[in-house]
Amino acid sequence: MSQYFDILGISSKGEDNHLEKLIDLEGIPTVAVEMTRKITPLKDLVAVYQLYKVFKKEKPFIVHSHTPKAGTLGMLAAFLAGVPHRLHTIAGLPLVEATGLKRTLLNTVESITYSCATKIYPNSYGLKDIILEEGFTKASKLKVIANGSSNGIDTSLFDPQLFNDIDKNQALRTRLNIKPSDFVFVFIGRLVTDKGINELVAAFKTLHAKQNHIKLLLVGPYETELDPLLPETLEFIEQTDAVMNTGWVDDVRPYFAISNALTFPSYREGFPQCSHASWCHGITLYSNRY
Repeated sequence: MSQYFDILGISSKGEDNHLEKLIDLEGIPTVAVEMTRKITPLKDLVAVYQLYKVFKKEKPFIVHSHTPKAGTLGMLAAFLAGVPHRLHTIAGLPLVEATGLKRTLLNTVESITYSCATKIYPNSYGLKDIILEEGFTKASKLKVIANGSSNGIDTSLFDPQLFNDIDKNQALRTRLNIKPSDFVFVFIGRLVTDKGINELVAAFKTLHAKQNHIKLLLVGPYETELDPLLPETLEFIEQTDAVMNTGWVDDVRPYFAISNALTFPSYREGFPQCSHASWCHGITLYSNRY
C-alpha cells in the first residue's frame, strides 16, 4: 500500500521497542502511542487524547484499526478528529467469553467502536453473524472481504517448495525430539486459555495415551498475566516429551514444513492467518468454526 498511499503506523512500542523495526521492515514512519490490552480507563483516555492529537496534525483520509482496544481508542479518536473514513477490522471477539457486568461493559464498548467507525470488516461470516445477533451495528455497515480473512497472505512467501530441504527439516525435527515416524500436530499463536490450549492439551493427552507416535508442537509465547493456562496444562507441557514449546519465533514456516496437521481450537477467532498458511503448505487443519 505504501506504493500508492502515505502510510503512518501507530501502535504501542512493544517489547524491545519492536515498533521501530517496522521502519525498516515495512518502509513506513511510525508513532508510538501506548495502549494496554486490559480495561484501564485512565490510560485509555490518555491514549485517545494522544491519538486525537496525531490525527488532527496528520489529517489522514483513512484511519484503519485492528484489535479490540486499538479499534475502540482509534475509532473514537478518529471520529472526534473528523477523519472522513474510519475503518475497523474484526479478527475475533474476546467478549463472547465474558459474563455478567464485564460482558455488559464490553458489549457497550463494542457498540461505541462500531458507531464511531464508518465501515466494519469482520474477517469471517461467522463473526458477522455474531455482530448482527448482538445488535452491535446494522448490516449495511459490515463487509466481509471475499470469503473472509483480515488481509490474506502472500502465497509465494508460504510456498512449501521454499522449505522442502529434507536434511534441514529432519535436523529441525531432531532438535525438537521428533522422530521420523512421528505424526506432528502444530499450534501457532499465543498459548492462552481463549485460544483453546487447555482443551487442546487435554485432548492430546487422551489421544497420546492410545497413539504414542504423535507429538504436539506449540509455536508461540505464554501470556501469564493476561490469560494464563491451567496449572495442570502447564504441568503436562513441561513434564512430557510428547509436547514441544518453541516460544516466540520470527519465522513460522519451518514449523509448518515439519508438521502434519495444524490445530486451532480458539474460542472466538474469525478467519486466522495460520489457516491460510496451513493450506499453502498442504497440511490438514483442525479448527473451530466461526
